[in-house]
Parts: sequence; C-alpha cells; structure tokens
Amino acid sequence: IDDPAAAFQKGISTVYQEMSLVPGLTVAENILLGRWPRQRRLRVSVIDRAQIRKIAQAALDQLEVKLNLDELVLRLNVAQQQLVEIAKAISFNPRVLVLDEPTSALPASEVDVLHRVVRRLAEQGHAIIYVTHRLQEVPYVADSVTVLRDGKHIGTISVSEATPAHIANMMIGADWQRTEWGK
Repeated sequence: IDDPAAAFQKGISTVYQEMSLVPGLTVAENILLGRWPRQRRLRVSVIDRAQIRKIAQAALDQLEVKLNLDELVLRLNVAQQQLVEIAKAISFNPRVLVLDEPTSALPASEVDVLHRVVRRLAEQGHAIIYVTHRLQEVPYVADSVTVLRDGKHIGTISVSEATPAHIANMMIGADWQRTEWGK
C-alpha cells in the first residue's frame, strides 16, 4: 500500500492523531471532504448538498452519534471533532479502521464515549486497529494486544492473558513492575 487511495481501495480507513478537519466547514461537509457529490443543473455541475447530508447522516447514525450536520466544526468540542473524524473514516465503508491515539486529545470525561463507539463498530463487523500508549484503555477496547517496536512484531497476546506489566515489558524490552490496570 503506497498511499491513502490504495488503502481505501483495500477497505482500510485511518483516523490520525492530528485531526484533518476544516474548522470553517460544517460537520456534513467535513465528513465528505474531498468527495462532495455533484449533480447537473441546467448543464452545470453543482454540489449536491442533499446527498452530502444524507451520506454524512448515515455515517453518524452508524456510530449512533447525534451531531448537527449544519454546525461548523469550529464550534464543536474536541471529543465531537474526533467523532466527526471517525464518521469521515466510516463513510468510506472500511473493513479495517485504524485509530491512531484516538484519546490523546480527549478529556477523561469523553473517553468512555469513544470507547463505546469503538466497541459498537467492532460489533458491526469492522476490524479495529487501536493504536495507544495508554495501557489502561486496553481492556475496554481490545480483544488482543499486538506490540510493535522499531517496526518489528514483538508479540500478540489475548487481553484476557495480558497485564500492564506484560504489555509494558513487550513495549520497552525490559522488566516493568506495575501489575494493575490503570496504575
């Protein structure tokens, strides 16, 4: 896979840690950014705003998220903006969704909302790759843990067998003493 277009063709969509929303556009416009449907009117191609709204609403509905499609993104809080990013990724109908540090900019009060969305997407059949350094999140979003270090696969273990110490040891390649989740 050489570029994002090739990833999309293979059913892979990514939500990066740094958001790529346009603050002066609406929620709906951002969800379909760069893919606005067009229609012909009097032999002129114009943006089909009704179709934008329909596709954007379907993506939000799949997440079971209530956002005003006409709200400017600059008026949303960080958690809502993250949900718009996920809705944008979902609008590609991916088989695999990669979430890169999705809670890094979220306040603690909003992390649970994101975790519920991730679990819901997994239940709908999406494969989720959840990249995080926050070990306390792992039991809430994962079935298994894979550690990569320096571009190499270190190991994969079931969450039921994982402890923070085991995961940390895999991550840093040394002995780590903490043993309880979230400590």
